[in-house]
Amino acid sequence: MKHKPSLRDRITAFINPAIAELRHNSQLAPHVLAGFASVSAQVDDSSGWVSHTSRPHERDYSEIQSLYEDALVAYRKNPIAWRIISTTTNYILGDRIVINSPRRDLNRFILAFWNHPKNLMDLRLAAMSDELARAGDLFVLLFRNPQDGMSYIRFITKDRIIKIDSAENDWETELIYYEIQETAEPRPWYSPAHPAAAEQDAIMLHYSVNRPIGALLGESDLATMLPWLQRYSRMLEDRVRLHWAIRAFLWIVTVPTNMVAPKAEQYRTPPESGSIVVKDESEKWEAVAPNLNASDAQHDLRAVRNMIDAGSGYPPHWRGESSDANLATATAMQSPTERHLVRRQKYFLYLVQDILYHAYKRQAEAGMAPATRQLAEADYAILFNVAAPDVSRSDNEQLARAAQQISTAMSSLVAMLPGSSPTLQRLALDLITKFAGEPQAEETLSAILEEIAANPNPQPWVGTGE
Repeated sequence: MKHKPSLRDRITAFINPAIAELRHNSQLAPHVLAGFASVSAQVDDSSGWVSHTSRPHERDYSEIQSLYEDALVAYRKNPIAWRIISTTTNYILGDRIVINSPRRDLNRFILAFWNHPKNLMDLRLAAMSDELARAGDLFVLLFRNPQDGMSYIRFITKDRIIKIDSAENDWETELIYYEIQETAEPRPWYSPAHPAAAEQDAIMLHYSVNRPIGALLGESDLATMLPWLQRYSRMLEDRVRLHWAIRAFLWIVTVPTNMVAPKAEQYRTPPESGSIVVKDESEKWEAVAPNLNASDAQHDLRAVRNMIDAGSGYPPHWRGESSDANLATATAMQSPTERHLVRRQKYFLYLVQDILYHAYKRQAEAGMAPATRQLAEADYAILFNVAAPDVSRSDNEQLARAAQQISTAMSSLVAMLPGSSPTLQRLALDLITKFAGEPQAEETLSAILEEIAANPNPQPWVGTGE
């Protein structure tokens, strides 16, 4: 009696006749059939999207993906969103950022890394700042050349990171980042904190801004503004369509009752522009156009722009809208914004120093650069000298004026005292450097006072009061 194939076998035969034939051949070994089964597609039977770390303050993957794509589209298509991100980058980078080191070996590495044809850091800083502000996170890859230990910098976008593993006893210590792959399992990238990071060909560094406590991922600078940017774009689009429609108008022709039918037939085709129509007094023409009440819409549009400005933290005159602002109000509005930009600049400078540190450390781990105690302790204040542009150039004038005033006051105080006081001189030197915006370490102040004592000035220190 011939065996009747089951429903599963009939479906399999329809999909792949070759596998169906093998299933009916009982002489084939089970491992052969298993080999064919291993090439079948994998089915994801999970309950749904999950967060990167399963922490309560972390967004799930679908929400992260949506926010990243929305911010990228807004940056590409919305002029206000583009201006917000570019303004942040312009203030952070300014004319140029210069980083060097007092250590000769490290300074040589910085120059080689910074200007390497595969790095060209001066050209990358703007894109790095844009991505950090736009996505809220920056994932940096450092690929090490096994020949000379030099690292080459590359990047992975936030939407490709689907999971982050952190240490069991410290969730802020990130160990492994998983990058989604189109046809394979997620690819792991080790962080420098992983015990096996030194043996890897590449490591990943992660930096984030606007990150809530309890989450590993940051938030885009545009996150709170995206709904209002979309509303503003739709409102403007509607106004443009209405203003286009206002160019259309209707002619209402009033004629005696007995002339309605003939005139309707006569004017079935409207007169062309510039034509002459001769009529008698009984025929009246009137053009009717829609009334948009455009002045009423300005208040709604301004209210939406205020929400966008509140989310960005930038005053309206920074995007070209003077409104009713004057010099005094504009100056007052800039202060909170500049403080925000100063903090962002400090973090970005730390980011760049951290990249340089790990790149040099990986060269040292490969035995191609000297390792020192400062390198092991990651003391960036000792390893690097950073020269960055001032966010607010008006601060220089204010600091100089403050330093001049405190210097004059201390000079007057010293002149009033009957004798000299090394303690007062130290205090005056400390205050003047602090008011100038360049506070010095205790060792530097001690060295200055020791040099003054060793080389006394014949003229006493007396302020002029000017």
